[in-house]
Amino acid sequence: MFKSVFTVGFYTLISRILGFIRDIFIASYLGSTVIADAFFVAFRIPNYFRRIFAEGAFSAAFIPIFSGLTNRSNQAKQAKIFVDHTLSILFFSIVIIAVLFHFMMPYVIRGLAPGFLDNTEAYEISLHFARIVFPYLLFVALVAMFSSITNTYNRFAFGAFAPALLNITFIGCLIFLSPLVATPGHALSYGVIIGGILQFSLMYFAIYRLGFLPRVVLPKISNNISKFLKLLFPGMLGAGAIQLNIIVGTIIASFLPTGSISHLYYADRINQLPLAIFGIAMGVALLPTLSNYIKKGLGEKKIFNIQNRSLEFAVVISLPATFGIILLAEMIIKIFFEHGEFTTIDSYYTSRALILFAIGLPAYILIKVMNPSFFAREDTKTPLYVSLICVIINIIFSLFLIKYLRETGIALATSIAAWVNVILLFIILKKRKFIKLDQKIKNNLIKILFAAIIMGLTTYLIRNLFYMFLNSDNVVIGGLFLMIVIAISITVFTSTIFMLKIYTIEEIGKYFKK
Repeated sequence: MFKSVFTVGFYTLISRILGFIRDIFIASYLGSTVIADAFFVAFRIPNYFRRIFAEGAFSAAFIPIFSGLTNRSNQAKQAKIFVDHTLSILFFSIVIIAVLFHFMMPYVIRGLAPGFLDNTEAYEISLHFARIVFPYLLFVALVAMFSSITNTYNRFAFGAFAPALLNITFIGCLIFLSPLVATPGHALSYGVIIGGILQFSLMYFAIYRLGFLPRVVLPKISNNISKFLKLLFPGMLGAGAIQLNIIVGTIIASFLPTGSISHLYYADRINQLPLAIFGIAMGVALLPTLSNYIKKGLGEKKIFNIQNRSLEFAVVISLPATFGIILLAEMIIKIFFEHGEFTTIDSYYTSRALILFAIGLPAYILIKVMNPSFFAREDTKTPLYVSLICVIINIIFSLFLIKYLRETGIALATSIAAWVNVILLFIILKKRKFIKLDQKIKNNLIKILFAAIIMGLTTYLIRNLFYMFLNSDNVVIGGLFLMIVIAISITVFTSTIFMLKIYTIEEIGKYFKK
């Protein structure tokens, strides 16, 4: 499983680096203007579905059933029928939804950004962009399905790399298409569709190599399809807890001054980097592994062990990332975004939002690790109920905190809701006896916290030492010294991890030999 985590993490890293470059281009071309806010609102709709489809909901419903069929030698035909009918239901449903949303889009925009009703320009532009980008939902749904098939066979590379194609398309459209259309926002909107087509083509090739050629047929509601639908609908909300909270943030931020939505977007993109590389990678790899263990009846000891090691690894990754982002947020935003239309004021609010988003980073990653424990047991309702409670908490705190912290209050409310989500999930898993922390993880959590504190102190001292260079107006110099600070911090943390024997070289080597 850990080999799979690093495979997904590696390709996701490539995608997120390209996404980071993409956001630098977007900040330079659009800044925090009305066009930027309008595009981010419009793209939030299909992007929300992309995240819950690709990062949880679809695989949570599909993989446990498909895995059960592929683990039985006499069920190959049933597996093929299940794939065909799932594809057909997905295809026809999305086409109908796309047509309905085209005509209902004015109401969708009003619901997603009600603050735009007082800004006619922002409302009209976001409505136009939303109608362009919404068909992307069809491509992302099919990509999610094809990725679930490859993930079941432990072929993670294609699905992990697919998002990179969207980022490449965004960059290309900003550079080459912007001069040919009305605004850079139009270029990005067309880029969404082009990227979706490229992602679909890549994943179709991937399942073709596995010998799968799914067909669109007249769907029939068999027992397997019925079970799939019962798992899918609650999973679409349950697995999208973080995304629902971000949607809530967008709605509330639409009432704030122009640029607030953009500040939250840029901050969230930075915060999503470690979450995507490791948190989502853990969830993607853990689900088929747990499903196979449970279907084969390999026993609680193995299941508990893989859960403990996954939680342990999530904390090892997320805790130092949180310390680092909090201490370096101001420099990160200034160096990489403060150019062109992106001003010093934008940097201030974005960096404050990033710090408060980072407080919840360990929780976001732990959610990705805990949810598969429910999904593998074909339970998508429990994460749904928990997520709905947390959405209510997020709304309450957001409305209260924006009075004092503007859009940064929304970031803090999202983090609070994420931690409540983790605590509730853990309590339920513990109560149902689906998780049991061993002594090793209890000891290691204390050691990891100590190592993160040592790294944080080191980062603080080096940041102050290089402060003049980190705040240089020269992007190359600032970026170079930022990379030096990050490299030293990672070295200190990794060295402390090995000194405290949380991991050993031999132990890590075993993960890659198996």
